[in-house]
Amino acid sequence: MAPQVDGSSDIPIVDIRQKEFNDSILDEIYGGLQLGTGKERTLPTMALYDERGLKLFEDITYLEEYYLTNAEIEVLSTYAAEIADQIPSESRMVELGSGNLRKIKILLDALESAGKDVEYYALDLSLAELERTFAVLPKETYKHVKCHGLLGTYNDGLSWLKQGVNQSKPLCIMTMGSSLGNFRRDEAAEFLRNFANVISATDMLLVGLDACQDDLQVFHAYNDKEGKTHDFILNGLTSINSITGKRMFDPGDWAVVGKYNCTKQCHQAFYRAKRNIFVEGVEFKAGDQIRVEESYKYSRSQRDELWKCAGLEPKAIFANKGDNYRRYKGYILVR
Repeated sequence: MAPQVDGSSDIPIVDIRQKEFNDSILDEIYGGLQLGTGKERTLPTMALYDERGLKLFEDITYLEEYYLTNAEIEVLSTYAAEIADQIPSESRMVELGSGNLRKIKILLDALESAGKDVEYYALDLSLAELERTFAVLPKETYKHVKCHGLLGTYNDGLSWLKQGVNQSKPLCIMTMGSSLGNFRRDEAAEFLRNFANVISATDMLLVGLDACQDDLQVFHAYNDKEGKTHDFILNGLTSINSITGKRMFDPGDWAVVGKYNCTKQCHQAFYRAKRNIFVEGVEFKAGDQIRVEESYKYSRSQRDELWKCAGLEPKAIFANKGDNYRRYKGYILVR
């Protein structure tokens, strides 16, 4: 049985980590710096989400330019009761990469109002973030909804879901917001397929996708006028220094560059060297770049291809008003 973490939160938090997060990300850091034939240098996106990075990202979600959060809140506020109606009592709900409860609380409130006895599990790789999140949600907040935290990565969550105790109740696995967009399209399909393989025909996946096809709107969402998103990206270098235990990067040597890639239909974030430097013996000339993030957007055809490759079928679609395939949508998918 996984150990419960002794923390400051009233909500129980279970440590399901199979190995330390830092151990699993080091290979990506060192391997990504090597430039193979036809490859670009990369750093892992997950390195952006250290404790400070999570707080910076939360600030970003309140920006006017960052349309995704407002669109998701609109969808949940409009359809929470209908989504709750699809979730059976006694369900175990697991949110992958939970962040704060600002959005999901709308759905939890709807489940509580419907008298649905469910268990909500928030999966996050930061104990500090889980404790901070649940600090605003005392145990007595809900009578029917029971809240728990899971400390671990996506892979840890997948292994935990395979345990027999989690197969005995109806499952609703949720990946909300734009998290899925951080994967390449083939990786996103594999990610969903892996979780689809642990649910039964009566279980469900609630998946959020960003369908924005407006290049300028996407660009400004990741390159806001206050520079908060660039601060968030730049903090990733400090996070990597912490993970590696050495001053691998001097943030002052790097600028953040955001680009919209029309061919891939995704926004990309890079670190660009301001001068000629060496990092762990790897030479970077002024202007050389390292990609740290991609945010893919899904057209109707790309969305349909995703479901096909993941072996999923959409059973209910919940979209924001004026559904013109330009903004976030939520889907319930059933095997």
